Amino acid sequence: MARGARRAGDIVPGVITDYVVPGEAVFPEGITEDPDGVTFYVSSANDGTIFRGHIDKPELEAWQPAGVDERSQALGMAVDGAGRLLVCGGTTGHLFAYDTRTGALQARHTVPAESALLNDVCVTGGYAYVTDSHRPVIWRLGLAGEVGEPEEWLDLTAFGAAAGDLHYLNGIVVTHGGATLLVAAQGTGRLWRVDIAARTASPIDLGGVPVNGDGLCFVADLLYVCDNTDEPDGSARFWLTALRLSADARAAALVGRWERPAGQTPTTLAYLDGRLYLVNSQFHARHAGTAAPPFTVSALPPPV
Repeated sequence: MARGARRAGDIVPGVITDYVVPGEAVFPEGITEDPDGVTFYVSSANDGTIFRGHIDKPELEAWQPAGVDERSQALGMAVDGAGRLLVCGGTTGHLFAYDTRTGALQARHTVPAESALLNDVCVTGGYAYVTDSHRPVIWRLGLAGEVGEPEEWLDLTAFGAAAGDLHYLNGIVVTHGGATLLVAAQGTGRLWRVDIAARTASPIDLGGVPVNGDGLCFVADLLYVCDNTDEPDGSARFWLTALRLSADARAAALVGRWERPAGQTPTTLAYLDGRLYLVNSQFHARHAGTAAPPFTVSALPPPV
């Protein structure tokens, strides 16, 4: 069953538009949906707590407490075909895998790098692919049987990414039936197309429109992006952006851009039961000294 599809007999959600993430200083960052179509997970960048939510319950629960398993940060997440929740550990360089049924830790690996910021992860073809925001590198882990050790799989500087630029690789998703990765380089306003079999990469032609992508999510033929722009006065604006990719994913056209409140600072999103779920990190408000609970995840129909 496709992710986000509803099973016969599932509970139909009410009109919950903002799900509460409990805690005084959560600063949530990542989200992923469970293949059951009704459960989702949200991570805390501040202390590593992993929360679990359900589409018909207005408040999430703390599913994996902060600090356990040396998990002091938690960013991007994905559920693999074996029912393991894969979690990026940010600047700790750790990658975690938890059994979604029991909550048991299945694996904890550390990337072999002096410095790393493991930001987001996707799963395809028996592997997990992880973005590194410190260098323009994609890490890969095997998922057949036990979760394998991470390897530095692709360095984008070999395909034109300038070594000195802050590319800040962030969101990563799969297209073309699992043959192609799309990767956001938030620091340079680019999206990259990665051919998995050829192990090559190229920038997507965005028609001159910079896309400072954080989280990425497909809904049918549209790619939705948590996006931001820096204004001439030094302020920042935050957007939910929709792109339509060409058939070969080598070009993309802007379909729409809808502004989100700067104080919410949405970082990433998931598609679940017909709605987009946006994580309101409050990172911008934290920088301004105005962040305050409750922290929330907003659910809305995909705009077109």
